[in-house]
Amino acid sequence: VALFPPLALLLVLTVSADKSAKVWHISEDNTGKVKKTLLCSGSGGVEDMLVGCLWLNDYLVTVSLGGTISIYIASDLDKAPTSFSGHMKNVSSLTILRSNPRVLLSCSYDGLIVKWIQGIGYSGKLQRKENSQIKSLAAADEEIVTSGFDNKVSVLLILFNGYL
Repeated sequence: VALFPPLALLLVLTVSADKSAKVWHISEDNTGKVKKTLLCSGSGGVEDMLVGCLWLNDYLVTVSLGGTISIYIASDLDKAPTSFSGHMKNVSSLTILRSNPRVLLSCSYDGLIVKWIQGIGYSGKLQRKENSQIKSLAAADEEIVTSGFDNKVSVLLILFNGYL
């Protein structure tokens, strides 16, 4: 729960495991009414459950169980948030796409592959059909080759929408 008291108006930000954040208006008789519901964008899985929030000046910050930090502008809640994410486990390997040297891929031993763009930063998590642990990865023109802790090698096709 985060509070923001501008001009004798009490607003409260709450987050929930239902993957939503709510801005509440608290009246003088201590009753609350939802002013705005902010929905978490993501895959819809458990990692999208919201577990923390902060209201700082004109910014509302939410944190999901999967580690995604979303920053909303309090004066324009209809605007999409700026989101940041990355690895929550140690990074085990990095590679650069030969077809686009500005794109870097990193993987962590929990099987997550994250795409980064030079000059921009985080660009998204790449989805895979299996979620095996990855020891190392390498990228060719349109393929990613992964080596797992189970000593299996996988070749993944890079599609234009960012999914494998």
